[in-house]
Amino acid sequence: MFKKVHVFRIKPGQELSGEINRYCQQHQIRSGVVIGIIGSVQRAKLNFLKELPGRYETAEYRGPLEIVCAQGSVALKDADLIVHIHMQLSGQKICRGGHLAEAIVFSTAEVVIGELDFQLCRYEDEYTGLNELRSL
Repeated sequence: MFKKVHVFRIKPGQELSGEINRYCQQHQIRSGVVIGIIGSVQRAKLNFLKELPGRYETAEYRGPLEIVCAQGSVALKDADLIVHIHMQLSGQKICRGGHLAEAIVFSTAEVVIGELDFQLCRYEDEYTGLNELRSL
């Protein structure tokens, strides 16, 4: 199923989703599964779908917070690379999850991506207004 499994670290102060996207670009990953991410963040913005078509609200959380789990996909929409991640964060008095919009790494973020040997694609669904996933 996996053509290759990529394991890499994102360092303190770096923006998580941007660095994952950069890694995928550098290593020519065009189709994959974000198997997991663990580590911690200084702060994060998570999106929550509130209504259709595709209307999100964003909430910001300040840490440090632990990345309890995260998973997602790497796919193409036309020629654009789309990295889509959902994440759960926790602190001593909080546990929140949602669609990752932005996060600044606190200590580290360990990322595992399974590169696929077939293509995942995104297309805009007329009803939901979202970029839905499919395989070719």
